Amino acid sequence: MNLTYKNSLWMILALALTAIGTALYYEYALNYQPCALCYEERIPYYILIAVSVLALVADRFMDGKIIGKMLIGALGILMFLGSLYGVYHAGIEWDFWAGPSTCTGAALSFDGSTDLLSLVTSIKIVPCDVANWRLFGISFAGYNALTAMLMAVICGLALNKNR
Repeated sequence: MNLTYKNSLWMILALALTAIGTALYYEYALNYQPCALCYEERIPYYILIAVSVLALVADRFMDGKIIGKMLIGALGILMFLGSLYGVYHAGIEWDFWAGPSTCTGAALSFDGSTDLLSLVTSIKIVPCDVANWRLFGISFAGYNALTAMLMAVICGLALNKNR
């Protein structure tokens, strides 16, 4: 397959949908509660999905090749920055540096009329400095950094083609 800007848009769109789908599956089906940084790390993916769809529509209904190449360049930069954010979060998990003091998971609200024990046992609080899942020693934040960097590389390679 030739790595044209259009093919690369489809590839990064598929990767972004897979990444977001996986995150939502772990959150809602498997009850992994994400931290505040985890939610913020999803933002570049949501932007990428919307912009990729717009670029593909522009290509379909008008001569969007120039627009598409500009957008894929912007998406490459966006995902590179997203990968840096994933590295930042993974570094917090590995205690390479301190995370934000506000990143301690969801706050408990207790008004006295609720059963405190059921409230505490029903909520899974995950601070940003604790990886609640790892595969081959890599956490969700680490896989986010790798996936976002792969997407940035795909965008860069697509721009490098003279097509």
